[in-house]
Amino acid sequence: MKDYYAILGVSPDADLSTVRKAFREKAKEVHPDTAGSTGTARFLAIKEAWEILSSAAGRESYDISRRAAKRSESRSDWDYRDFLHGRKDDPESLARLICYDLLHDRDTEALNLYDSASGGGFFSLKDYLDREDFMDYAFLLAEAYLERGALVKAYRLLRGIAELEEEHPYFRHFYVEVLEKMASIVRRSLPDDNENRLRMAFISDLVTFSYPDREEARLRKLLSELLSAAGRYEEAAVELRKAYELAPTMPGLAETVKMMRETGF
Repeated sequence: MKDYYAILGVSPDADLSTVRKAFREKAKEVHPDTAGSTGTARFLAIKEAWEILSSAAGRESYDISRRAAKRSESRSDWDYRDFLHGRKDDPESLARLICYDLLHDRDTEALNLYDSASGGGFFSLKDYLDREDFMDYAFLLAEAYLERGALVKAYRLLRGIAELEEEHPYFRHFYVEVLEKMASIVRRSLPDDNENRLRMAFISDLVTFSYPDREEARLRKLLSELLSAAGRYEEAAVELRKAYELAPTMPGLAETVKMMRETGF
């Protein structure tokens, strides 16, 4: 049986604030953003320990099984997932179950649970997790959606992360990957979006985030092309000029802007 107290380096009688402090300190040490791929396994173990010990009901159930295992000096049959699954009608337990499945390579189960809950309109993962936990797990959900081609769902999760990151940095250097994933989504055609309306709305939203000038220029150039294809020429011209102002040396931009000026745009 895993000793979650030992993983976090706290005593079994530690209060929640002590457990939280230990989790935060260890998570910073081994977060993949700072420790690279070598920290991933340790980070996941620390996250799992926090998931269990931060829940009053989960910790109580774990403690009972832990004491029983110590008395018998044998492996406990206690299963945290079974415990959570039995309580999935409770939104907080459901959120923890989704997180547990993501940590244990059960992406399909996690996505099915999340789709079912969020589809009803009553459930938001953000409501039941700390800010940083939400950002970590939302990223894992988004990656799982991307692997399955669910681009819109992935984008919305990544956007939620980006919004929080812009307010107060947490991912820091790793945030670049979030921005790159969102940009890669809008470079593809979206399902059920034949007229590219959703795609154009996503790009218009994307350029409000902290992209480097050249990447923002690429996005605005793409938006200009889509607007032009939709017959919205004046809006297309505005976006193309903004792209040129951001990256005047980008191939093709100067010539296109010059031609626009000559034709009265």
